[in-house]
Amino acid sequence: MPLLIDVRKLSIINQLIKSGAENVTASLETLAGVEATVEIKSLSFVEPSDIPAEMGDGEIYGARVRLTEPPYGVFLMTFSPATAAEVASLLTNTSTEDGFNQLHESALSEMCNVLTSGFIDGIANTLETTIDFATPQLERDQATAIADDALTHVRRDSMSIVLDSIVDIADSDVAFKLRIFLVPDPGSFVHVIDQLELDRSTSEPTRSKAHEVEELDMTAEDPVDFGE
Repeated sequence: MPLLIDVRKLSIINQLIKSGAENVTASLETLAGVEATVEIKSLSFVEPSDIPAEMGDGEIYGARVRLTEPPYGVFLMTFSPATAAEVASLLTNTSTEDGFNQLHESALSEMCNVLTSGFIDGIANTLETTIDFATPQLERDQATAIADDALTHVRRDSMSIVLDSIVDIADSDVAFKLRIFLVPDPGSFVHVIDQLELDRSTSEPTRSKAHEVEELDMTAEDPVDFGE
């Protein structure tokens, strides 16, 4: 059965993703001592089966975690080897021209942890809840292999939120591209979104009042179909 989401909830999804991106900047400054801004370049929805094509060809870096609380699913962040080298060099203040050493690898892993935690915590804060997850698994491999490993247990009727962003590091010439794939459990995600509404005064998602929350309706008026 296709996953249906009321179009009136799309603005809430957009605000959730925005909250996650904004929290990344706070995490970078607090945990990594790096001032930065995060610019969202695009936000789209694709079927999980289309994610390998979205990633492109060749080798990439990927950091993924499984979410063990609603909305469950998989969070996957990808970036190019050039971006990895740029970040590792920035954090360690040493060159990566001769390849990555242990210091570079550790710095890159820690940065992925900070970025992942910041994004997921930003969403959780907006939902007024917590979302547990393990330390991100960082790997470098062919894009298709990373996609296959990340999506092994993803349901066929899932949807993926694809976010293209640019992290601009203050007081430097470094601005690197990140691509984020959030693939939540479809039923859980729709249920979470169904309990939220936008505050008209702040345009921020807030929990609906208990009497206003309806049961999950997969045939809602004006739905958006995210795939077979």
